[in-house]
Amino acid sequence: MYKEIAVKIRDSLKKVWFYHIGVGLVFLVYSASVIITDGVMLGNVLEGLGFLFLLTGIGNILYSFSGIDDIEFHWGEMLFWGVIEIFSGWIILTKKMEIFEVFLIESVGGVIRRATSAELEIKGYLIIFYIGTFLTFRGISHLVTKVYSLGLMEQKKRVIFIKWLLILDGFLDFIFGIIIVVSMYLKPELFNYILFLYIGFSSVVLILFGWSLKYLMEQQV
Repeated sequence: MYKEIAVKIRDSLKKVWFYHIGVGLVFLVYSASVIITDGVMLGNVLEGLGFLFLLTGIGNILYSFSGIDDIEFHWGEMLFWGVIEIFSGWIILTKKMEIFEVFLIESVGGVIRRATSAELEIKGYLIIFYIGTFLTFRGISHLVTKVYSLGLMEQKKRVIFIKWLLILDGFLDFIFGIIIVVSMYLKPELFNYILFLYIGFSSVVLILFGWSLKYLMEQQV
């Protein structure tokens, strides 16, 4: 009985393809609005990234449970990163990192200035470093697990396509993570533009991922 209930739950979770498409469309519209308004909406890009992390985290948690019995699925990895994504979105939207930055500026900064007469510029750098390192490690995780699983055994083309999308997503995370961290040392003002490009690319990947899930579910009916 419990097994039948679990199967029904997983089957229903497999139909959340429209969630990924919906989220992708929302952020694709946001990306288009930034272009149409000549960058006026760019000032909200950090909050946009926070909502993107939050919503994709929820989607990845739901998606992870849909393949909990599949050894090749790596559902534990998807669940882990889904939780971390939600946590990261919460940090960005509640501005917890800014509170920590103010604490550092008021405590550590004062000490350094008194000791060396040097100015300490912390504000804004912690959130850039956090987002950059988060994307870099998430990208590495997706690349390693999905590339490895492609060579395990013969798989259906539709499953391979989904895994290649996840590999593409991991590659984008890794590249943009590195670029974000590097921008902290070059021109921090590029940060918003980099986030805008990342949100735009991610929205397209989400839409493709949702459609591929829909196709997969139709083939299993």
